[in-house]
Amino acid sequence: MMERIAECLLTRRQALRTGGASLAAVALAAGAGRRAAAQPATPAAGSPAAGGGSDAARAAALDAFIRGAMQTYGVPGAAVAVVHGDRVVLLRGYGVRKVGATARVDADTIFHLASNTKPFTAAALGVQVDAGKLGWDDPVVDHLPEFALYDPYPTRYATSRDLLAHRSGLPAFTGDLLNDLGYDRAEVLRRIRFVPPRGSFREVDNYSNLGFFAAGEVVARVAGTTWEAAVADTLLKPLGMTRTAPAAAVDQSGNVAASHVVIAGKPQAVPWNELRVLAAAGALTSTASDMVRWMQMLLNQGRAGGRQVLQPATVQEMFRPSMVAAPTIAELPPITDQSGFSFTMGWGTFHFNGYPVIEKGGALAGIRSVVELVPALRLGVAVLANLNLTVLPEAIRAFVLEQYLGPATGDLQAEIKATCAKVQELLKPAAPPPNPGPPSLPLAGYAGTYGSPIYGNFTVIQAGDALRIEAGPAKYPGTLIHVSRDTFDLSWGPSTVGSDVVTFTVGPAGQATRFETEGLGSFTRAAVAPGGQPAPLDVD
Repeated sequence: MMERIAECLLTRRQALRTGGASLAAVALAAGAGRRAAAQPATPAAGSPAAGGGSDAARAAALDAFIRGAMQTYGVPGAAVAVVHGDRVVLLRGYGVRKVGATARVDADTIFHLASNTKPFTAAALGVQVDAGKLGWDDPVVDHLPEFALYDPYPTRYATSRDLLAHRSGLPAFTGDLLNDLGYDRAEVLRRIRFVPPRGSFREVDNYSNLGFFAAGEVVARVAGTTWEAAVADTLLKPLGMTRTAPAAAVDQSGNVAASHVVIAGKPQAVPWNELRVLAAAGALTSTASDMVRWMQMLLNQGRAGGRQVLQPATVQEMFRPSMVAAPTIAELPPITDQSGFSFTMGWGTFHFNGYPVIEKGGALAGIRSVVELVPALRLGVAVLANLNLTVLPEAIRAFVLEQYLGPATGDLQAEIKATCAKVQELLKPAAPPPNPGPPSLPLAGYAGTYGSPIYGNFTVIQAGDALRIEAGPAKYPGTLIHVSRDTFDLSWGPSTVGSDVVTFTVGPAGQATRFETEGLGSFTRAAVAPGGQPAPLDVD
């Protein structure tokens, strides 16, 4: 999974499939009455919020807080880096790499970054801007002629800035499943044109992983290589980030944090999601030590080790608000409806105690990450955690913000806990229908091949007294569990990626003619060609 919410807290069903709209309302309700202070504040030396007047005192207070928060949120392992100016205030690992094992997390333990990959994609484009190979506001089609959106106007005028600031009109999270279906990047790029927009071009924000995938293809085309090579050559190697790489390239037998999800109330290790296709949106892995180099380069106006990796104007442009957005469940306190929130190119930004704060969160099944920057103070925080559905990274970054920027007007930690509790309540399994009806058809009546212009062909197969799905060329596995009448619950792949509700439409011939899900849209049954084989519904 990749996600803004689930960049936050949710499973694929609540987040990727629905965009988390209803949960956003819960988050805002939970935050009613909380307000970030609106005027600049200077942390008082020795105050509880300031954690003392020196970096050393703050580090000691933060270390104690992290140890307690690890217990509070039940996180197996985490790594934290805090930089202030040229100093590394805190660089430490906590807990274990994998539940049931004894190997400890340290500053060099590799964690999945998930969507904290997105700022690297934006910066890789920034390197090309510095080289004069493109401009932020060049139309994408000028560099990637095969790029097309659903409507002709945004197809012609959408820019890299539009893709990086989630303002292209692509719906939130639509198309994420394409990563798993067996299509290559060229085919995924082609399928973007079949995604209907949500809102007009540049009208509203929609957190789109497909948009970042397309931005990664722009990077690759302009650099004349792959996205992976462009990021490595222009960012990772110059910064000396030797333990940062795409997940697919990592030997997981070494000093690597396993992903964990909570099953039956306990964290359990699950496989990494490598995101080989949509890599530009969320495939990178890194360590707390390497994230120090990344943060210090950005806070030092693009300079690292005597080398100008990015021009100062490029860093500033990346941090500049490009799309006003309403806070959702993915933005925890001190972000509120009063703090302001906007998407920049690859990041989000808000104000706390008068300071502009730059933030990016990341989540996949089993991990969370947060990176926080306060450019005015050259303050940076990176938190990497090996558990999904946890607010530990937000709790830590909120503690650090109060240490350096001064106290909030409310209790941020209590607010974060309260929002988390409400979300956990929402995530409890839905109660079954009070009077579930039997299937309208024998299971064989639902079996067949159904197609979508975006996702291609899904084959529903009867397997004894159950139904399963094989999706796309990869035959990505799904299971259909009957709920009531013509409604089934669809679970994908491993048990960690959540589920979606599928509703079949039964035609007059006593056979299902289509099915629909909230997250994936409509799929129509293929006609049967001569010879009894279903005609492919894939769109050419």
